[in-house]
Amino acid sequence: MTLAEAKDFYFAYKGYSFHMGREEPSRYSEFKKVCPDKSVLKEWDEELLKGLFKDLSSDQEHAWIAHGHILKIAFRGNCDAGLWGERLLREMEHMDSLDAKNRILITENMAGRTEKLTDGGVFFFCRYTGLEREMHRIMLRLLDIPVYPDEFEGEQLGWADPQERYQRAKSSYLQAYAGFRRC
Repeated sequence: MTLAEAKDFYFAYKGYSFHMGREEPSRYSEFKKVCPDKSVLKEWDEELLKGLFKDLSSDQEHAWIAHGHILKIAFRGNCDAGLWGERLLREMEHMDSLDAKNRILITENMAGRTEKLTDGGVFFFCRYTGLEREMHRIMLRLLDIPVYPDEFEGEQLGWADPQERYQRAKSSYLQAYAGFRRC
């Protein structure tokens, strides 16, 4: 595998080693042999992040997906957490026009999805950036939304009771913030 092929492989999976190894174990073994150094991975992750920030602002229907990928890539630690965290907060500052579904899903991204909530944006911002107060101010604005069940008609699984999902997301976010703001 050449470095160019390694980059294509890395980009196809947004750099998620778990997915690379699970979906294409032999190619992942080849990738690990090429083993790009930290400076190359930083360059690739920054390129991925730039593309995801374009998606975040241009595809409002799927903003939560780009938001989640941005957090996961920033978590990897190849890039400057403060720089990319600050950029994400600037983008989040202008998310008032997002629909309730995206705002709820972004709140879930921020809270985290594991039992200890160490995979979410709250943990990232509190632990790695020093921007937790700014994050919390922005999140309180994003959480200030009415949730009308009729907006969710026709949605797939997980949206039977949008108000309940909103309350769970909000509660998880507030729990994570209370736990990690002292990091």
